[in-house]
Amino acid sequence: MFAFLRGTVALKSPDHIALDVGGVGYEIAVPETVYRKLVVHQEVTLLTYCHIREDVFQIYGFLKEEEKALYMTLLSINKVGPKVALAVLSGLSVQAFGQAVLENDVKAFTKISGIGKAMGQRIVLEMKNKLKQNPDLNAIIGEPESTDAAPEGDDAYEALLSLGCTPPEAKKAAQAARKKLGDDATDEAVVRAALQSMAKV
Repeated sequence: MFAFLRGTVALKSPDHIALDVGGVGYEIAVPETVYRKLVVHQEVTLLTYCHIREDVFQIYGFLKEEEKALYMTLLSINKVGPKVALAVLSGLSVQAFGQAVLENDVKAFTKISGIGKAMGQRIVLEMKNKLKQNPDLNAIIGEPESTDAAPEGDDAYEALLSLGCTPPEAKKAAQAARKKLGDDATDEAVVRAALQSMAKV
């Protein structure tokens, strides 16, 4: 309904702010990361999402396009509602979120209030699938590939890619497995160890 709202921060409370837009006060829920940056009496532009149900009309606000894009994507995940999605953005920056997903770091999500292990695993799994299917989303939260992200002649790395790992994930898992097993380890042993380490998350 509203793409954005520009106004003056009239007040701040732990779970929302009031934005004065031309004399009309809009109550807007914001992530904690946004809340900390806002200053009372300061003018700000918030990118907004309106959650409308029969008994609810709630506006959520963000400072950056990537924050809003990530929030909207989280809402498309099974059993993730507006409050849970907001909690995720309060607990993790966009960059930290992308890193946690790429590294299968479920614990990064379970540290957030209201998210258990099953929910954390669901977020990681569904977000990884969305990253593979949506280049634009990958550009927003995916870890940029470095120049050495695809090691030449690394059969273990290539095998992990063929099994569905992302390039950064495959590279990190293969390197960790080799460090654990030693340089003389076979590619098969490296792949097995890498998969086992990811399965323990």
